[in-house]
Amino acid sequence: MAFRLALTAITLGIAAPAGAQSRDDNLHAFLQLTFADARAEWPEGTYTAVFADLNGDGRSEALVMPHAGLFCGSGGCALYIYTPQDGSWRQVDELTVAGAPVRMLPTRTRGWRDLAVQVRSGGMDLPRLMRLRFNGSGYSEARLRGARGHVLIAESAPSRPLFR
Repeated sequence: MAFRLALTAITLGIAAPAGAQSRDDNLHAFLQLTFADARAEWPEGTYTAVFADLNGDGRSEALVMPHAGLFCGSGGCALYIYTPQDGSWRQVDELTVAGAPVRMLPTRTRGWRDLAVQVRSGGMDLPRLMRLRFNGSGYSEARLRGARGHVLIAESAPSRPLFR
């Protein structure tokens, strides 16, 4: 099955000539505002972001995994899912413990693509594979054995400085 990673330009109403800001730059500006409180304590924080149409509306959602002490623990890092709304982004969910690889599965629940993430709870050495299914307002976890899907965030995915 072919996976379509739809690309869309999202504007935040930031003063700039039309088309001057890329989707990545718009998300970056949004994240800097969203996580502004973390700047003082974690100025060197980074994040990985990917775009994929999770709900089939032709517009890409953003999956964001920040990498800093505030967002990460022994079980993994937070994974934020944002959907475009009114020229900005709306948070769909914050998953507090997720690890790469993050996969988009071929299955759907309530119209949204299922995801798979690695989870380490309590610092255990062997990660569990968890399926994330959309429950109508966010994603909920279920145990998963084996995952075939398109890798969205790989373990070696590049990251971008959050506050620069």
